[in-house]
Amino acid sequence: MAGITLGRVKELLGREEERYSNEHPKSKALFEEAGKNFVNGVPMSWMRIWSGGFPLFVAEAEGVYITDVDGQRYLDLCLGDTGGLCGHANPDIVEAVYDQMQNRGTTTMLPTEDCIRVGRELEKRFKLPCWQIVMSASDANRFALKAAREYTGRHLTLAMNATYHGSVDETLCFRFGDMLIHYPGMMGPISRDPSETTRMVEFNDLPALEEVLATEEIACLITEPAMTNVGIIKPEPGYLEGVRELTEKYGTLLLIDETHTMCAGPKGFIGDMDLIPDIFVAGKFIAGGYPGAILGFSREVSSWLSERTPWQNFFGFGGTLSGNAVAIAGILAALEKVLTAENFSRMTSLAEEMEHGIARIIKNYSLDWYVARIGCRVEFRFTPRPPKNGGEALFTEAAYNEVDLIEEGLTGPLEALIHIFCANRGVLLTPIHEMALVGPTTTAGDVHKYVSILEDLVKELTA
Repeated sequence: MAGITLGRVKELLGREEERYSNEHPKSKALFEEAGKNFVNGVPMSWMRIWSGGFPLFVAEAEGVYITDVDGQRYLDLCLGDTGGLCGHANPDIVEAVYDQMQNRGTTTMLPTEDCIRVGRELEKRFKLPCWQIVMSASDANRFALKAAREYTGRHLTLAMNATYHGSVDETLCFRFGDMLIHYPGMMGPISRDPSETTRMVEFNDLPALEEVLATEEIACLITEPAMTNVGIIKPEPGYLEGVRELTEKYGTLLLIDETHTMCAGPKGFIGDMDLIPDIFVAGKFIAGGYPGAILGFSREVSSWLSERTPWQNFFGFGGTLSGNAVAIAGILAALEKVLTAENFSRMTSLAEEMEHGIARIIKNYSLDWYVARIGCRVEFRFTPRPPKNGGEALFTEAAYNEVDLIEEGLTGPLEALIHIFCANRGVLLTPIHEMALVGPTTTAGDVHKYVSILEDLVKELTA
């Protein structure tokens, strides 16, 4: 691929890792100190997966910029892997959350008047009439699958291969041929064999979907409207409409999870489509980074739920802090003042510029990569064309890289190099993915900065 070799990648990676270590002595020291009390030196495992040997420790975060404890300032294109989609310390959300906490309390296990406006806005945007507020999308998906099993009287969950829906046991596996396999290192907490709870098909494959649904054993199909876990994989024309038709035909509830695809616009990916799921989930960004998630139900499912006695305990979902007044205040502010059509229009326009800039680099340097975008989310991958489904993304890309990237095993070091090269020049990308999010205060200059840094790296790689 344009002369990129594993030797050259490792040479540059070693140089950049040394620079990273030398320029972040305080973060390195804090990481070593934190290792005395936290698993892997971090309070949450994902914080450990950044390139460079240790994560940055953050001193300040505002808008789309982060300053670390060593005084280095970064354009944040990770934005909390979508959790910071509204921007860090967004003043509208901070004001709403602060006012609620200071003047009106945090957790009373009683509703506030704000929830009326939140419910109306959620129905307006996402078309489902009835909602619950929980602490995370993982919580929402777990509860939804429990409810679906009871509602349908069926046991199995159907998911798309290589998708991701949080720490949900039924979806933490992938399909390899005819086998379902737990994600590496994960011992199935609910069963030794994931096939006891889960069926899995490939995205964009309606015949395979119908074959599984026709067994009439599936309680719920859980899916993103466009895949994001292994790169952006968009639905083929008519696919989502076919999914809705088939789930209705075979009595399976359809759950759409837009936690990552909300980047498409103020109504999410399916907001302007004539498609209404039975259940809708979104988390991370919905309260502007404050813990919160939304869980929507059709009128039929919500009416059935409300008849359970005592329904609030029966499914074992949520917790004392779910639906708390601060989360409601944050959600209201995010919906009314940040996740607006005006903001998304500007963010999407800048993301298009980013997409075009990366496409230009790919063309000019004859790279067998592709770039894809959903709304304000942009990422590139190391294959010449987008995969059709998760299986292709997981396995075809690996095979392609072994054959065509000159030396096998290049993908991991190349990804690490891209991330640390950008970080050393003041840009943060989402760990593992080459994913960049454009936030509410991102500028054209920010976009140009990232594209220029990426081009500088490609020049060095192909020199």
